[in-house]
Amino acid sequence: MTQIERDPNQDGRSRRKNEAMRAVQSAALRLFSKRGFSEVTVEEIAAEAGVGPATVYRNFGSKERILLWDEYDPVLFRCIGEHLRVARPLDAIRDGFIQALDEIYRRDAARILRRARLIRSTPSVLAAAAADMANLGQGLAELLAPVLHNDFRRRIMAVAVVGALNASIDRWIDEKGKTPLRKILKKAFGELGSLAS
Repeated sequence: MTQIERDPNQDGRSRRKNEAMRAVQSAALRLFSKRGFSEVTVEEIAAEAGVGPATVYRNFGSKERILLWDEYDPVLFRCIGEHLRVARPLDAIRDGFIQALDEIYRRDAARILRRARLIRSTPSVLAAAAADMANLGQGLAELLAPVLHNDFRRRIMAVAVVGALNASIDRWIDEKGKTPLRKILKKAFGELGSLAS
């Protein structure tokens, strides 16, 4: 199983929970890829992962959440926060995304591409993913607050960034992961920057 870089602030219990959730998600991905999302039950996922259904429901709540879950937001926000200390907001977000991708995607690209394909092809999951992206935008807006004091401007920037991320992921899926996501995302940020000029 691939692992992302361990967060030194995360205690052993949290790490074990993340590892268990990854194991359940990996089992679900195998089953979804073979039979399709709608044909697989939570009970079958639990059996494949070697845990009880109650554990799956407690950790995820629904089958959609199993597919959507990841542990990447802390890495992403940490990277963006580091860049916000030294760069303009849009540049800091771009560089933070690229740094996070370098930490996460090189070890986990196949898993993430597999999840992204399943999400895009499953309407019920796609709707929940849109809500997750809105939450990401809200988190970005909050992260920008110390350096960008105008709330309206922060929200516009966050929505634009989430749109660029969505467009980049769509292109990455369409190209079957052949072009690295970091390269597509970098180009998307270039397009965002050119819109302002």
